[in-house]
Amino acid sequence: MRVQEQQRILQTLKQGFETQTTADAGEMLQVPMDGYTDPAQLALEQTVFFKKTPLMLGLSSDLPGINTYVATNETGVPILMTRDATGSFRAFLNVCRHRGMQVVATGRGEGRQFSCPFHAWTYQNTGDLIAVTHKDKFGCLAQRDFGLTALPSAEVAGTLWVQPTVGKPLDATGLLGPLADEFRHWGLTQHPFRETQVIEADINWKLAIDTFGENYHFNVLHRTSLATDIIGNLQTHDIFDRHYRMVFASKAGFDQALAAGAPIEKWPYRQLTLNVYFLFPNVIFLVDPAGIDVLRMYPADNAPGRSRTHHSYYPHPDLADAITESRFPGFNKIIVDEDFWAATSIQRNVDAGVQPRGLFGRNEPALHHYHRVHRDALGLPPLSVLPAD
Repeated sequence: MRVQEQQRILQTLKQGFETQTTADAGEMLQVPMDGYTDPAQLALEQTVFFKKTPLMLGLSSDLPGINTYVATNETGVPILMTRDATGSFRAFLNVCRHRGMQVVATGRGEGRQFSCPFHAWTYQNTGDLIAVTHKDKFGCLAQRDFGLTALPSAEVAGTLWVQPTVGKPLDATGLLGPLADEFRHWGLTQHPFRETQVIEADINWKLAIDTFGENYHFNVLHRTSLATDIIGNLQTHDIFDRHYRMVFASKAGFDQALAAGAPIEKWPYRQLTLNVYFLFPNVIFLVDPAGIDVLRMYPADNAPGRSRTHHSYYPHPDLADAITESRFPGFNKIIVDEDFWAATSIQRNVDAGVQPRGLFGRNEPALHHYHRVHRDALGLPPLSVLPAD
């Protein structure tokens, strides 16, 4: 993020802190709760969002050097991402062209070539089929026509994008859109991959995203956790096409900065903020003083009320050697034990059909945006405005 934008955000948060105000969406919205329960809508989401839409599957540092790879099934499709000997990023269906077995076991590592564990057909990390076991007995085969199936992919500003189905090349400039320059300034390539986890939850995948959609709840649900560090009910509000950014303020940091009387230009931006990005359609991207968290939410088990969140952590480059403990126990005490606990209660009540509509307040503008862009992409009617008194 450029310095000028940092200063604008800090000024906005400072004003909100001093006047006890926050970002205002200008209206309240009603949201139909069957979006969390309808199997037909889930089927549509699976096609539109998780087959036909490019997905951000990681950072460039997930492939930290030549001949590195990541094999993942998180989208529901087996995908192999590689960085070949030239440093180029590629993505393929992780499926042998012989009988359809997964070629590379789920995980990450180094490899110039990969052999299918069924019959040892061997592929280069460029996708080329380079060896067919007992080819003279198998039959006459044009190997050039049977490489791994390439998927549309692109590396942009330190992020890795893949469309899980075969199609046209991706428009790299449109993936992050106006956020590309900002992400370059975060220096994502310098944040090393540290660890990953999968969070299973009895909540709709959009409800998992919703838990990152406002800090109105901090002083209540997180009163003994996040609320001790982050000022509740204070955020910024910026839209970048289908993506979104809101920024929260550090309680102790703002108190100290204001007490010191230093001008905004002297405030250490990253030490004073929690930056929350929504990357369409399913990513929550967090930047704080300790590093970067990437959370990718998916439907699970073809059930509207089940989700899997794939969470990866990348420490700040200046802290990478000093941070030796896992990020996840402390993170999960908040996200799993508090946020997802509350969301599970919501899902149970929605499943019971006891509340057909929910509300998004004027101070919850991120939720307005998340649901508007999702519904627009699905061709669903827009959310209705709650009439004012």
